[in-house]
Amino acid sequence: MRYGIPLLANRVAPRCNCADCILIVTVARGRVTTQERVPLDITSPLSLVSSLQARGIDTVVCGGIKRDTRESLAGGDVTVIDNVACSADQALRAIEAGRLRPGFGLHTEAEIELPASGPVVDRGDGIAGGAHVADKWVNCLSCRNRVCLEGKACLPADLGNPPAVSADEIRMLEAATDISSEDERKLCRLAELVYFCIEMNLHRIGIAFCEDLREPAEILSGVLARSFETVPVSCKIGGAVEARLREGTRSRGTAPGVTPISCNPVAQAAVLNHAQTELNVAVGLCMGADCVFARESSAPVTTLFVKDRSLANNPIGAVYSEYYLRESVSTARTPLAPEAREGQADARYRNPEIHSAWEERS
Repeated sequence: MRYGIPLLANRVAPRCNCADCILIVTVARGRVTTQERVPLDITSPLSLVSSLQARGIDTVVCGGIKRDTRESLAGGDVTVIDNVACSADQALRAIEAGRLRPGFGLHTEAEIELPASGPVVDRGDGIAGGAHVADKWVNCLSCRNRVCLEGKACLPADLGNPPAVSADEIRMLEAATDISSEDERKLCRLAELVYFCIEMNLHRIGIAFCEDLREPAEILSGVLARSFETVPVSCKIGGAVEARLREGTRSRGTAPGVTPISCNPVAQAAVLNHAQTELNVAVGLCMGADCVFARESSAPVTTLFVKDRSLANNPIGAVYSEYYLRESVSTARTPLAPEAREGQADARYRNPEIHSAWEERS
């Protein structure tokens, strides 16, 4: 039996057309006997099919695959195991164990031998779905019983007792429950924020906003100022030039001759900490900058608006769009077209180290 596994870095390629090589594996008596990585240059579904058939592949293991490609493979008596999401090594172990099947690793992460986690134990007691729970990981998406929704304890014993909920956290959870249980009307997220602040008896609210969302931040500040003190702080506060960042890193669309100013979430948090805000609202902070801000903030942080340049600041739309899902999993190593890069070069190509780090993590 010969398996063909299109790979991107060291993982099963999310889509066949973005693979950079194919791992050809020979299996005899349930054991991998040979394996070889062959560069793969796919120009069309037909070229992929021809390449696989020329190498005597019986079974293709892949992530996503187009319908016409699947049909062409089926016409050549090639079996397809799709929707596989794991590393090459995990796929080989699953093949030897006879456990590789469509969807492997996608919704049932617990069935994959997680690295550096110790042995995977079959509890068989209903905890975390009654399936497999590793020493350090729980996958609630693979849980079949969901006994937590019945008010039953479900945490694995080896995780120990969770920390006690503080009095302040109980107040927040009670306020959140009151708001989410509103029966008379459906509240928008902005209204929920106002009601939450009132119920928590807050007085001073911080607004950490991105300059790209300055207008909605100004409107938000005006709404909140009717009931609370507001402290709006821009992501560019302090005027820190980007020269302090790694050489080659440059803001999107910065014009030649213009001094680029970097985001400064540490300073945003410092200003709001000094103002002793009781709650900080993140408005459109960039990915990563929001992480730094939340970590540095003394007050609790909630996100109100999220910046999404492609989806009109509605990032959840991506998970319901075949186009954006395909783009998200297939462009990890595909450079933008020259016209698309003009003025907004992909950071990965400005800094090759980012690409290398991504490959190592994969």
